[in-house]
Amino acid sequence: MTRTIGIDFSFTHPVDVSDTVHTLIKGGMTPLCDGALLYLIDEDGLFNWQKTSPSTLAEVLTEMGNRRWADRTVGMSLLFPGAERDFGGDLLFHPGRTCLSYAITINAKRLPNSIFCDMGWYLQRLVPSLEPLGLSEVETQDSP
Repeated sequence: MTRTIGIDFSFTHPVDVSDTVHTLIKGGMTPLCDGALLYLIDEDGLFNWQKTSPSTLAEVLTEMGNRRWADRTVGMSLLFPGAERDFGGDLLFHPGRTCLSYAITINAKRLPNSIFCDMGWYLQRLVPSLEPLGLSEVETQDSP
Protein backbone atom coordinates (compact mmCIF):
# COMPACT_ATOMS: atom_id res chain seq x y z
CA MET A 1 0.00 0.00 0.00
CA THR A 2 1.37 3.38 -1.01
CA ARG A 3 0.85 6.20 1.44
CA THR A 4 1.36 9.94 1.06
CA ILE A 5 3.71 10.93 3.84
CA GLY A 6 5.07 14.41 4.28
CA ILE A 7 5.81 17.38 6.45
CA ASP A 8 5.08 20.98 5.51
CA PHE A 9 7.11 23.78 7.06
CA SER A 10 6.15 27.47 7.05
CA PHE A 11 8.58 30.29 7.77
CA THR A 12 8.18 33.89 8.87
CA HIS A 13 10.23 35.07 5.88
CA PRO A 14 11.63 33.49 2.69
CA VAL A 15 14.47 31.05 3.25
CA ASP A 16 17.59 30.79 1.14
CA VAL A 17 17.82 27.48 -0.74
CA SER A 18 21.57 27.01 -0.31
CA ASP A 19 21.60 28.03 3.36
CA THR A 20 18.70 25.71 4.14
CA VAL A 21 20.22 22.68 2.41
CA HIS A 22 23.63 23.32 4.02
CA THR A 23 21.95 23.66 7.43
CA LEU A 24 20.22 20.30 6.98
CA ILE A 25 23.46 18.66 5.83
CA LYS A 26 25.20 20.00 8.94
CA GLY A 27 22.29 18.53 10.93
CA GLY A 28 23.08 15.03 9.67
CA MET A 29 21.39 14.69 6.29
CA THR A 30 23.11 13.72 3.06
CA PRO A 31 22.28 14.92 -0.46
CA LEU A 32 23.58 11.64 -1.90
CA CYS A 33 21.12 9.12 -3.25
CA ASP A 34 22.87 6.06 -4.65
CA GLY A 35 26.02 8.17 -5.02
CA ALA A 36 24.40 11.00 -6.97
CA LEU A 37 22.62 14.29 -6.36
CA LEU A 38 18.96 14.36 -7.33
CA TYR A 39 17.46 17.80 -7.79
CA LEU A 40 14.54 19.61 -9.34
CA ILE A 41 14.07 22.97 -10.99
CA ASP A 42 10.45 22.84 -12.11
CA GLU A 43 10.43 24.98 -15.23
CA ASP A 44 7.28 23.53 -16.79
CA GLY A 45 5.12 21.95 -14.06
CA LEU A 46 6.24 18.42 -14.95
CA PHE A 47 8.63 17.88 -12.01
CA ASN A 48 11.48 16.46 -14.11
CA TRP A 49 14.15 15.44 -11.59
CA GLN A 50 17.79 15.64 -12.63
CA LYS A 51 20.69 13.45 -11.55
CA THR A 52 24.24 14.77 -11.33
CA SER A 53 27.62 14.27 -9.71
CA PRO A 54 28.02 15.10 -6.00
CA SER A 55 30.90 17.42 -6.96
CA THR A 56 28.36 19.84 -8.49
CA LEU A 57 26.49 20.50 -5.20
CA ALA A 58 27.56 24.17 -4.98
CA GLU A 59 26.61 24.86 -8.60
CA VAL A 60 23.26 23.07 -8.28
CA LEU A 61 22.37 25.01 -5.11
CA THR A 62 23.38 28.30 -6.73
CA GLU A 63 21.13 27.56 -9.72
CA MET A 64 18.23 26.38 -7.52
CA GLY A 65 18.50 29.62 -5.55
CA ASN A 66 18.68 31.80 -8.65
CA ARG A 67 16.16 34.63 -8.56
CA ARG A 68 14.63 33.57 -11.88
CA TRP A 69 13.26 30.42 -10.19
CA ALA A 70 11.66 32.26 -7.24
CA ASP A 71 8.16 31.62 -8.64
CA ARG A 72 8.92 27.94 -9.37
CA THR A 73 9.27 24.88 -7.19
CA VAL A 74 12.82 23.64 -6.71
CA GLY A 75 13.94 20.66 -4.68
CA MET A 76 16.57 18.15 -3.71
CA SER A 77 16.52 14.61 -2.37
CA LEU A 78 17.93 14.58 1.17
CA LEU A 79 18.37 11.45 3.25
CA PHE A 80 19.15 10.49 6.81
CA PRO A 81 21.94 7.89 6.63
CA GLY A 82 21.14 4.69 8.49
CA ALA A 83 23.15 1.64 9.51
CA GLU A 84 21.25 -0.75 7.24
CA ARG A 85 19.46 1.69 4.92
CA ASP A 86 18.88 5.40 4.44
CA PHE A 87 15.58 7.10 5.26
CA GLY A 88 14.24 10.24 3.67
CA GLY A 89 12.83 11.85 0.61
CA ASP A 90 12.51 15.09 -1.27
CA LEU A 91 12.78 18.61 0.12
CA LEU A 92 10.68 20.98 -1.99
CA PHE A 93 10.97 24.76 -1.84
CA HIS A 94 7.66 26.25 -2.96
CA PRO A 95 7.31 29.55 -4.85
CA GLY A 96 8.05 32.50 -2.58
CA ARG A 97 10.26 30.27 -0.39
CA THR A 98 8.22 30.73 2.80
CA CYS A 99 6.92 27.15 2.59
CA LEU A 100 8.88 23.91 2.28
CA SER A 101 7.65 20.35 2.03
CA TYR A 102 9.55 17.23 2.93
CA ALA A 103 7.98 14.31 1.05
CA ILE A 104 9.01 11.10 2.79
CA THR A 105 9.39 8.75 -0.15
CA ILE A 106 12.47 6.63 0.60
CA ASN A 107 12.24 3.87 3.24
CA ALA A 108 9.79 5.69 5.50
CA LYS A 109 10.61 5.08 9.16
CA ARG A 110 7.47 3.45 10.59
CA LEU A 111 6.10 3.25 14.10
CA PRO A 112 6.62 -0.26 15.53
CA ASN A 113 3.99 -2.71 14.23
CA SER A 114 2.19 0.06 12.35
CA ILE A 115 1.56 1.31 8.82
CA PHE A 116 2.01 4.88 10.05
CA CYS A 117 5.19 6.89 9.73
CA ASP A 118 7.14 7.79 12.87
CA MET A 119 6.71 11.53 12.36
CA GLY A 120 8.38 12.25 15.69
CA TRP A 121 11.57 10.63 14.42
CA TYR A 122 11.67 13.00 11.42
CA LEU A 123 10.60 16.07 13.39
CA GLN A 124 13.33 15.51 16.00
CA ARG A 125 15.88 15.63 13.20
CA LEU A 126 14.42 18.42 11.06
CA VAL A 127 12.96 21.01 13.44
CA PRO A 128 16.20 21.82 15.34
CA SER A 129 17.87 22.70 12.03
CA LEU A 130 14.93 24.63 10.58
CA GLU A 131 13.74 26.54 13.64
CA PRO A 132 16.65 29.04 13.63
CA LEU A 133 15.70 29.90 10.01
CA GLY A 134 12.37 31.36 11.16
CA LEU A 135 10.21 28.25 11.28
CA SER A 136 6.71 29.26 12.34
CA GLU A 137 4.46 26.28 11.57
CA VAL A 138 4.71 22.51 11.01
CA GLU A 139 2.02 20.28 9.53
CA THR A 140 2.32 16.53 8.98
CA GLN A 141 0.40 14.16 6.71
CA ASP A 142 0.24 10.38 6.53
CA SER A 143 -2.68 9.17 4.46
CA PRO A 144 -3.59 6.46 1.95
